Amino acid sequence: MKHTYLLYLMMGSGIFFSSCKKGFLDIATNENISKEQVFSSLDFTERFVNNIYTGIPNGFDRVGEFVSLNALSDEGEPTFKQQAKEFNGGGYNASYFPVSSPSWANTYKNIRKTNLLLANIGGVPANGEADEQLKQRLRGEALFLRSFFYFDLLKFFGPFIISDRPLDVNENLQLPRNSYDECVAFLEKSLDEAIKLLPVTFDAGTGYGRATKGMCMALKSRLLLYAASPLNSADNAARWQKAAAAAKAVIDLNAYALYTKNTDKVINYQQIFQDYGNPELIMSLNFGAGKSLEQAFFPPGNSGWGNTVPTQEMADAYETSDGLLITDPGSVYNAARPYENRDPRFYASVLYHGQPFKGRKLDCSTTGIDGIRTSNNATTTGYYLRKYINENINLNTGAGRTMYWVWFRLAEMYLNYAEAANEAAANPSQDPLIYTYINLIRARSGMPALPAGLDKAAMRKRIRHERQIELAFEEHRFFDIRRWKTGETHLNGYTHGIEWTPDGSSYKIVEVFSRIFQQKMYYMPIPQSEVDKDKQLQQNNGW
Repeated sequence: MKHTYLLYLMMGSGIFFSSCKKGFLDIATNENISKEQVFSSLDFTERFVNNIYTGIPNGFDRVGEFVSLNALSDEGEPTFKQQAKEFNGGGYNASYFPVSSPSWANTYKNIRKTNLLLANIGGVPANGEADEQLKQRLRGEALFLRSFFYFDLLKFFGPFIISDRPLDVNENLQLPRNSYDECVAFLEKSLDEAIKLLPVTFDAGTGYGRATKGMCMALKSRLLLYAASPLNSADNAARWQKAAAAAKAVIDLNAYALYTKNTDKVINYQQIFQDYGNPELIMSLNFGAGKSLEQAFFPPGNSGWGNTVPTQEMADAYETSDGLLITDPGSVYNAARPYENRDPRFYASVLYHGQPFKGRKLDCSTTGIDGIRTSNNATTTGYYLRKYINENINLNTGAGRTMYWVWFRLAEMYLNYAEAANEAAANPSQDPLIYTYINLIRARSGMPALPAGLDKAAMRKRIRHERQIELAFEEHRFFDIRRWKTGETHLNGYTHGIEWTPDGSSYKIVEVFSRIFQQKMYYMPIPQSEVDKDKQLQQNNGW
């Protein structure tokens, strides 16, 4: 098949591993099993790798209770999650950090598991060529998983402590952080090795959900894009060229395709996150069948919790159908009817006052059933999130559906290439693929092509805006703002919402929450408890 889903691959025998004082592994069953037993057969070893996959985070739960990083960027606001509000107000430090994932300590526990596998896989008995190939594949999977966990630390906290083997408690554990460039080089080398060991894709019945070349290459693309960005590098054409090449390599696999199954442009975009099996997905996390997403994001008028809601800033960012911003002269935008003639991705991503939904029109007015600030579950901005929910789900009766978080998809690779190639070139006209890839994404959603003749600065602005719209609510904005070093612009001051009168005849824009962003917040504070244990572990600047 032309896609890979990351499942919660649980061990068939019910064995789960964790660190403990008395040994490397602790088995949560009625039997005990040693490290030696785990690596005594390929069956046990493969199950051990399966367990490591369960450490991959669910992007919907970064702050817990289906509150993601979307609520910590200018895309969204939390309706009731106090920890998210504390983060947005700058109420965190090295001793109190309200974001639950990634955890520095838990991530290193998962890294230790991968290092145990890499250190011991060579000694696992093998009978024949097929077993040797399986050992190599499991090694590749462990290299990918370790790289994924490390990159999660890198993008949140900056440079980490490189550990490429399982450390013993009797060793010197007072270790300094490596430099940013050392971390990137280590991850790039690990991913390059994994790429050589893994298949391009897996068939549904043979290894469905395991790491592939495409997943490794997509992670490498994002890694190198971040490494070339202003937060982590001076303007360096060679780094941008390298990032562009990494994105192009994923595209050239020809293993993935933009979702274009439906002629309805709204449905076409919406179904990327509903159609479990679509060819655009490179890596996604399946966290089971059910109705949890609908419960979390449905409006209260449909018995939902409205956990995270789009901001007015995000609603205003969507272009009009003629490809202009709502503030551009000549735009078809009509302030009296603000939701008409907008980018189809707006209708696929945002629920707004008066929108038909589940057989009725949403009432987000000050007295409506979905009304702004009318209950703990009500929107604080006048909007609700539509992107991930299935309107056909009934919370009271009937079956749920497969729920998944998208980690990598082809559209991101197009945007990664366009950004990196534009930054590497003197002028975007030097590389026609910059226009080609962005316009493919826009055409899929029924939007007009970019205007010709853009210079580098104008193209940069359009690429950044296209990322904001195409990748909305997928965890990208939180990091994009930081790697571009635009946090002071986008994350300071009030977010806004829209307050409609009960008869829907007029509205006003209202202040929602005053945010604070300081220079030190480009990277998160390393937990003070970790710094206290390791005197060589240097805290991030300002914390």
